[in-house]
Amino acid sequence: MTGRMTLRVFATALGLSAALIVPAMAQQIGTVASSEPTLRGTPPGGATRTLGLGTALVRDETVASSATGRAQLMFLDQSTLSLAPNTTIVLDRFVFDPDRGTGEIGVGLTQGALRFIGGTLSRNQPATVTTPTASIGIRGSTALVLHNNGRTIAIFIAGSQLCIQVDGQQSCTSRQGGVLTETGYAGQVSPEFLAFVLGLIDGAPLPGAGAGPGTGVGGPNPPGRGPVSTLGEEFDFDLFDDDFTIDDVFEWLGEIFFYEECFECSFD
Repeated sequence: MTGRMTLRVFATALGLSAALIVPAMAQQIGTVASSEPTLRGTPPGGATRTLGLGTALVRDETVASSATGRAQLMFLDQSTLSLAPNTTIVLDRFVFDPDRGTGEIGVGLTQGALRFIGGTLSRNQPATVTTPTASIGIRGSTALVLHNNGRTIAIFIAGSQLCIQVDGQQSCTSRQGGVLTETGYAGQVSPEFLAFVLGLIDGAPLPGAGAGPGTGVGGPNPPGRGPVSTLGEEFDFDLFDDDFTIDDVFEWLGEIFFYEECFECSFD
């Protein structure tokens, strides 16, 4: 092997090694808790990589699920993000002092749908999900956030408060099932629309998982009971009226391919 060829091979290997070690050198902020079937991440200054179970996540990393992919990410403060198919996010802000339980968490949602379940950080100040059209503040809460076709929807599930800010104007709700859009409070989510969103994020519900659409949070439940929230609140159909229905999906999010059974729906 000539000296020039040796140098070229060495340089190529060095470049590949650098791409692989970028995540290790960057600030780790969490891990992939589940992924099916395909999830990819692009760390700052690094090459795009496949994110499997247990893969470390770093600050400023772009994470994207495939057209059929779903994933759950767990952060160091025990906050979790669950991603629907065709969802792209940027992990753009995370600071955590485990001794004091202080810091901040911020995520950019470019497209798709996610569920946020707050950990230590969102108890003290709101976690932030920023979309191209709005900024969502989630304090001590579980919330669903969707962005597609230039519009944003946020649904308050449980906890303290959910707020949306657009052009300096802020609207908030502490009403379980409350829906916020760029124009403010839009009513309570209907069970049909809630099932649609959870179908995007979680897929088809498992047999015997409980009655009704639930909230998509909490552990297994006895037959006949809906899933409980992170605060132990049992799902209650009476809390979800018909103010914000499945018809609003097409008005706010544009055309989403919608099956009669919502659980196969996904973003285009």
